[in-house]
Amino acid sequence: MNRDDQSQQTLQFVRQLAEQALSRSAGAPLTAGNQVELLYDSAQNFPAWENALAASQDSIFIEMYIFANDQFGVKIRDILINKAKSGIQVCLLYDWLGSWRAHLFRFFTPLIQAGAEVRAYHPPSLGGGLSMLGRNHRKMIIVDRRELFVAGLCISASWQGKPEKGLAPWRDTGLALRGPLLAQALAAFADSWASCGAPLEARWLQAAQTEPCGETAARLIATTPSTARMMRLDLLVASFARHTLWLTDAYFMATSLYLSALKQAALDGVDVRLLVPRSSDIRWIGTVSRTQYRPLLEAGVRVFEWDGPMIHAKTAVADGRWARIGSTNLNLSSWLVNRELDIALEDATLAAQLAERFLQDLENATEIVLKQQRKRTVPTPVRQEKRRRGSPKEMALSGASAAARQAARLGDMLGAVVHGSRSVESSEAPAFLSIGIALCLLALAVGYFPWLVAAPLALLLASAGLSIVARSLSLYRAKRRKKQQLRQALPNARHDETPPPDIQ
Repeated sequence: MNRDDQSQQTLQFVRQLAEQALSRSAGAPLTAGNQVELLYDSAQNFPAWENALAASQDSIFIEMYIFANDQFGVKIRDILINKAKSGIQVCLLYDWLGSWRAHLFRFFTPLIQAGAEVRAYHPPSLGGGLSMLGRNHRKMIIVDRRELFVAGLCISASWQGKPEKGLAPWRDTGLALRGPLLAQALAAFADSWASCGAPLEARWLQAAQTEPCGETAARLIATTPSTARMMRLDLLVASFARHTLWLTDAYFMATSLYLSALKQAALDGVDVRLLVPRSSDIRWIGTVSRTQYRPLLEAGVRVFEWDGPMIHAKTAVADGRWARIGSTNLNLSSWLVNRELDIALEDATLAAQLAERFLQDLENATEIVLKQQRKRTVPTPVRQEKRRRGSPKEMALSGASAAARQAARLGDMLGAVVHGSRSVESSEAPAFLSIGIALCLLALAVGYFPWLVAAPLALLLASAGLSIVARSLSLYRAKRRKKQQLRQALPNARHDETPPPDIQ
C-alpha cells in the first residue's frame, strides 16, 4: 500500500470518527436527500409561512415560543381558524410564558372553538415545581407532514419592526425543508405534544414524503431539558473547526467550557467571529454578554455588535461546509433547561450562502477591539473592512430611552469613522457599572425587605415540595389500583379452575 492510499484511509477513518461523534452528541443521525431553502428576516419567512398554511390540505402542527396577539398573530390565527373549520387537523402548542398575554386575553379561544387542538406548555401550577423554569423555546411549523419551517423567528409582528417610528425589522434566519427529515420533525413535535396531554394519534406521525427530494444532508436536533445535545454538538464543532467558525447569537452568555473552546480554536489559528446585538430586547443579557468580550478578544476571537435595532438569529457556519440554524442560543437556558429545535446542515452550497450572509451582516456591525489594537489595521479583511452604519431613517428612534440608544449609536458612529471599531473598554465600562449598581440596589432592598428573597425562595421550595408530594401520591394510587386489580383477578382465577378429581 502506497503513502497516498494510507493517507486516504486515515482521512476516511477520521471522517467516520467525526460523524460518529456528531451523531452521538446530537442524538440525531445525518439524513441525506433533503431540499432546503434559507429564509432571511420576516420579509422572507412570514410570507412563506402564510402561503404554506393557506395552501394546506391535510394537517398543520405548530410548536411556537411566542404567538403574539398582534397584527401578524391575528393573521396567522385567522388562517388556522379557516383551516380547522374546513376539517384540516390543526395542533398548536405554545409556550405559556412566551405567549402569556395572548393566553390571559383568551386569544386562542376562537381557534379552539373552530375545532383546533391547542395546548399551553408549562402554565403556572402548584405541582409544576422546578420544571416550570424550563420553557418550550422552539419555533417549528409542519404543514401537511410534507414541509418543515424552522427559525429563530416567532409568530409576532416584533420581527417586522416599526417603519412608522423608523425602526428596521429584526435580523433573523430560518429555513424551509422538504424530505426524509420530516419524520424526525413529526416525532419531535409528538414528544412535546405528549408532554402536555394525550399523545398524538399514530396516523399523524407518518411523513407524507420519505423519499429523497434534494441533495442536502441534515440533522434535526430536538433538545429537551437536561439532555444538553446542542451544547455537546456546539462544543464538538468548535473543536473540529479547522479554518473558520462564524457565530451569530441573540443572547450570548456562554459557559466557561464553551468560552474555552472558542479561545482554544482561535489560538489554534481558526478564524472565530461572534456577532451579537448592540441593542438587545433583553438588556440585562446584553450587559452580561459584554463582560465576556475581553478574554475572547485576547485569544484572537473577533467580536462584532449589530448596529440595527435587534439581531435575533441563532446561526453558526464552520469551514464553509457545516451550518446550524434554529432556536438555540449560546447560553445555559437553551443548552440545559429549554426545549429547543435546530437543523444542522452539512452542505457546501448552503454553508457558503450562510457565510456570505454573515459577511454581509458584518457590514452593518461595529467590531469590538482591544485598546492597543486601535493603532493597527485589523487582520483578516471583512469585505474590505468597510463597515457602514444604518441609514438615518433606520437610526431615528422615538421616546426618551430610544433617544439614549440613538446617542450611543451616534457616538459609536463617530468612533467608527475614525477607528472603524470600538474599544472593549467602551463596552465593558457601562456593563460592569450597570451590574455593580444593580447588585448594590439589590443588597439595599434585601437589607430593608428580607421577604424579597425569602418569599420567592419559599414559593419555589413549596412548589418543588408539592410537586414531589403530588408525584408520590400518584405513585401510591397507581400501586393501590394494581393491588386491587390483582385481588379481583385472583378470586376469579380460583373460581374458573377445574377442581381436581376425587382420589378413590
